[in-house]
Amino acid sequence: MTESTTKTIDFGDCVQIHYTSKSLEGSIIETSARRDPFEFIVGADDVVPGLSKGLIGLSQGDKHSLAIPADQAFGKHNPDLIQSVSRLFVRQNVQAGDQLIAEVEGAPLDVWVQKVFEDEVQLDANHPLAGETLLIDIEIVHVESAEAAQTG
Repeated sequence: MTESTTKTIDFGDCVQIHYTSKSLEGSIIETSARRDPFEFIVGADDVVPGLSKGLIGLSQGDKHSLAIPADQAFGKHNPDLIQSVSRLFVRQNVQAGDQLIAEVEGAPLDVWVQKVFEDEVQLDANHPLAGETLLIDIEIVHVESAEAAQTG
């Protein structure tokens, strides 16, 4: 057998997975079914911590279901991240549900329009899935050790 079929996943490994994430009610949030597998480094900052932790010990070909609590996914909903700003600071045709990029202390920040009033707009910097438990069905497509990923 080759390393790719017997290697168990650990932090720092490069993995490719197919996934379907769902709400607790069973509604599909996102799926990779009609795309290339999602490739990432296990434990990297751009992946929710609960996903990385849930992959540890799995191998290529494994199928698994994870329930990732909010604090290991997109965090708890923080009411302090909801702010109202003058409509002068946003584009004219903004609508509730739109995603915008705000600049905070020189860095970009994703915000979502919650409500639009005559003179102001309510923006929410919480991720839309903040406070939610995620259910994710995964299939491990490929595993490459951290060492191989760095040299490959």
